[in-house]
Amino acid sequence: MNGASRGDAPNPKSVVEGMTLLACGRSEGIQRFGSGVDNFLAALSPGLAMCIVGLVAVALQKQPVLGLIRVELSFCTLLALPVISHFFARRWGREDLWLRYVTAAVWCEWITVLVSVVALAAGSVLFSALADSPGFGTAIVLSSDMYGLWLGIFVAKSGLRLSWPKAIVLYGATFCFALLCYGLASLLPPHYHFINDLFQPGFTAGSSSAAS
Repeated sequence: MNGASRGDAPNPKSVVEGMTLLACGRSEGIQRFGSGVDNFLAALSPGLAMCIVGLVAVALQKQPVLGLIRVELSFCTLLALPVISHFFARRWGREDLWLRYVTAAVWCEWITVLVSVVALAAGSVLFSALADSPGFGTAIVLSSDMYGLWLGIFVAKSGLRLSWPKAIVLYGATFCFALLCYGLASLLPPHYHFINDLFQPGFTAGSSSAAS
């Protein structure tokens, strides 16, 4: 990011257009995102705001230590994608494309959350007889998370102009880092059992919902 331009002010309309195009598998959507630092910071701001709200709410929870761990994990996974992707972008000679890519990638993390919520709501209406079964919500969230994995890989491929294998390595490293963080939290005292969060909308999207 050395010497990176602050760029044009973030354009919400362009961001929504870019997210929609990428969500539909159209790589030209990457061009709707700005390549300046301000655009990147704007993409990070919703996740950071959720971490701050979660931190404030920790004191009101029955188990404040676990609440603090959730916030810390959310913060770590939020920053994992920018940090890990920058390492690979530099290694593969794509650093000049990184700011636009990571801005798009951070925004697109929210698509999985939206897809999960919409799918759960629509599924509950269309398949009301199955809505109360334990496996119904799990199946929808897992399907949404699989879509989120594909989307994360697709955005990496489009934004950094990578081959599919390299895009899988980049996004897979981010996903594995998130699992490692949650795994360590479950092994170390006070043993935060993250399996419940695994089936929450958006776990693969940087675990943003874990802060709630």
